[in-house]
Amino acid sequence: MIKRLAYRFFRWFCHPDYFDEIQGDLEELYQRNVEQSGRMAQWKYLLQVLGLFRPSLIRSFPQPYLTHPAMLRHYFNISTRVLLRQKLFTTINILGLAIGLASFLLISEYIRFEESYDRFFTDADQIYRLSTVQIVNGEVRDKDAAIYHPGPQTLKEELPEVEEATVTYKFDELIFRQGESIIQEQGVIAADSNFFSVFDYQIIQGKLETMLIEPYSLILTESKARFYFGDQDPLGQMLEVLGSFDRPFKVTGVMQDVPEKTHYKFDMLISDASIRERTERESWSFNNYYGFVKLRKHTTPTALDGKLEAFAKKYMGKNPNERFVIYPVPNIHLESDFAYEPESPGSAKAVNFLRLIALFILLIAWVNYVNLSTARAVNRAQEVGLRKVVGAAKRQLISQFLLEALLVNLVAGVLALLVSELLLPYFSQLVGKPVTPHVWNHWPFLLNLLLFFLIGTFVSGFYPALVLSGFRPIAVLKGKFHNSRSGTRLRKGLVVVQFAASVVLIAATFIVFRQVQFMHGKDLGISTDYVVGVNLPDVPGDQREANQTSVQSLSEALRGHTAIETVGGTSNLPGGDGTDINSTTDKVGITGFTELIDGTTYAQYNDEYFLDAVGMQLLAGRNFDRNRIADSMVVMVNHAFLRRFDIADVDRMLGEEVQFDWKGGRNKFEIIGIVKDFNRTSLKSQVEPTIYFPRYAPSNLVIKLRPEQYHQGLAYLQETWAEFFPNAPLDYSFLDDRFAALYEQDQRFGDIFATFSGLAIFIAMLGLFGLSSFMAMQRTAEVGVRKVLGATVPSIIGIFYRDFLVLLGIAGLISIPTVYFGMNGWLQSYAYRIDFPWLLAGAALLIVVLFALLTVGYQVYQVAVLNPAKTLRHE
Repeated sequence: MIKRLAYRFFRWFCHPDYFDEIQGDLEELYQRNVEQSGRMAQWKYLLQVLGLFRPSLIRSFPQPYLTHPAMLRHYFNISTRVLLRQKLFTTINILGLAIGLASFLLISEYIRFEESYDRFFTDADQIYRLSTVQIVNGEVRDKDAAIYHPGPQTLKEELPEVEEATVTYKFDELIFRQGESIIQEQGVIAADSNFFSVFDYQIIQGKLETMLIEPYSLILTESKARFYFGDQDPLGQMLEVLGSFDRPFKVTGVMQDVPEKTHYKFDMLISDASIRERTERESWSFNNYYGFVKLRKHTTPTALDGKLEAFAKKYMGKNPNERFVIYPVPNIHLESDFAYEPESPGSAKAVNFLRLIALFILLIAWVNYVNLSTARAVNRAQEVGLRKVVGAAKRQLISQFLLEALLVNLVAGVLALLVSELLLPYFSQLVGKPVTPHVWNHWPFLLNLLLFFLIGTFVSGFYPALVLSGFRPIAVLKGKFHNSRSGTRLRKGLVVVQFAASVVLIAATFIVFRQVQFMHGKDLGISTDYVVGVNLPDVPGDQREANQTSVQSLSEALRGHTAIETVGGTSNLPGGDGTDINSTTDKVGITGFTELIDGTTYAQYNDEYFLDAVGMQLLAGRNFDRNRIADSMVVMVNHAFLRRFDIADVDRMLGEEVQFDWKGGRNKFEIIGIVKDFNRTSLKSQVEPTIYFPRYAPSNLVIKLRPEQYHQGLAYLQETWAEFFPNAPLDYSFLDDRFAALYEQDQRFGDIFATFSGLAIFIAMLGLFGLSSFMAMQRTAEVGVRKVLGATVPSIIGIFYRDFLVLLGIAGLISIPTVYFGMNGWLQSYAYRIDFPWLLAGAALLIVVLFALLTVGYQVYQVAVLNPAKTLRHE
């Protein structure tokens, strides 16, 4: 077998002048090897043949006719002439393909960016976050991204599958002082000495093994090092950290800037040892930390499920319903549904929607090319017939028409690259992410461009090439050629696809904007207009009493100004993200009415002015009163807290006690008031069951300004703040701006949807313009005859409309259910949402119908108004 194949290969490539002589020698050697080596002789024969495969012995092969340079040049000349002769249709095809390809590639870059979060680490697939979940009645009730401080390291010590572990703490903000400058930093985390064993960020300066061991050590990113120290060597330099630390930190290292593509961003690291007092105090009591583990290779997360459950029971006996889970770090950005994420996650659903938009746009552009190419088949029929008569083979014709498609797609591809490069800054601004600095030197983009240029050439060119090359020359030259029914049905089917895709995109855009509008306009249960939230400075323990005196004096001074209505205090400002509130997973109940039940209960600490400052409504009972000694052990609850226990009688709960499952100490608090539910965060979340405790030493202020004097009120706030807190910058924000920021991602999603939906519709209408223009010109004689027989212009336009209205009706039957199932699923991700807007879906269909009828009507009108004498002259 091997010898036979080798012989055939040798006969194929060997020059005939040498074949007989060399073949005789090979045969003699083979017989000799059979006697000496047996079966190995065949392999030796093969090696000898391969050794003879060299230029001096290879025969000359005739060049294929189809790829001969002269033939290719001929194809190119014909294709160029055809494309230049049909300028309108060529322009429509190139413009549609270029816009479609550019849109598709830019969206693909954004999708690649979103899906590449946290994948730049060397062992990204082995890194998991350790988190907690609450199991109630066998179901996961609450998910918390945070973990207890000892958790990761203890897990490493007890589970051999864990290779490395690290724990971190994310600060809301820290205030630094360098000389006379006071800088507020948001991106600071505390990390233990194992941090770089899990996350292999590049270290630029410093000793990796020791830089996070000593207390009050500080690591800067490269940009922060330049910001604080310029060209000086930052190692060993000191930066003073104010607030609860109020002491200098030593710079022990400089690391690379943290990429944008991570869910856990920071600019500075301080050593975990710097907050040792806090971590010892909280230990297994408070899950305020983010922990990560690196599993050994070939360890699957499911293999740890049983061990994690046993681990939780061992260390969390006080809360047997709490479990530990590990979650892949690369999946956090798009797929996490955990509370208390370090930053608001993205949306896998939104990314998938954009992927569909990109495919729709590209599909519509390809459909345009196929429709126009096959519709113009009548004009190319005689050309094909004559070429077949003089001997052109079908494969030659296919090659020529594919070359035409290649030229169109090549020009469109180059134009798409230029358009993408020009629009990249605007696109990055639209999506809110620095997708890539340039596309012309970005290899993933260029490879994508090349791939879809080739796919587009084949997809858009192959079917028209088959149609055009399949004409029968006798029928064509006798003038008996007509468009085939199958070709007509295909074009109509593709038009239906265009119309349906356009309706889906327009309706989806309307629904996204309607939902965003609904969230902006919904009554939150509080008043946010002209209400300013102020973050108060944190201070060391020995300065807290003096600091609270300053806060109290500041509040009194502000209340005395005519531009300020009132000033309240709270632990958490409304309009924060999911992490901006306190919570407990301890069992809770109402004494004498309910059992202690599992679940997460949220807690907020307010003073007696907070309700007035934000306009919260008391449904029953009274407010806090700092002059009552007994009010140290009272609470208010919201309506959602009572609904959790299926309690409808609000007034009956006044004077009853909320009880926590706390061992030792006071665990009962009298209910003195029930407040109306209010949305403290995004409407994607339900109002949480919340208990409000009195605290007259707040960490934040809410200041209600008088609308007509709010400029004076802000100016007075800044002036008074500088008087009481000269070493802390004023950090304030309007509550309505805070809530608006919560919907920024949804608003951005709507803007992206609207922009690319508009482009898709433009491409679709561009193709429809070309198709209707060609159809109108093709039926010019028919229109002339109808006019001679008495037909009016409106009746002629109506004839053309009839065909398109049928296609639009079919598109409506396809698109409306598609919109319902797709967008209704998207709306279900919001706790507070609009009902599915059937009117908006109908409006989207109506818009497409109007665009289509206007486009077709304009082209038909141009032909219908012509003088029949001119149109019938050559018939």
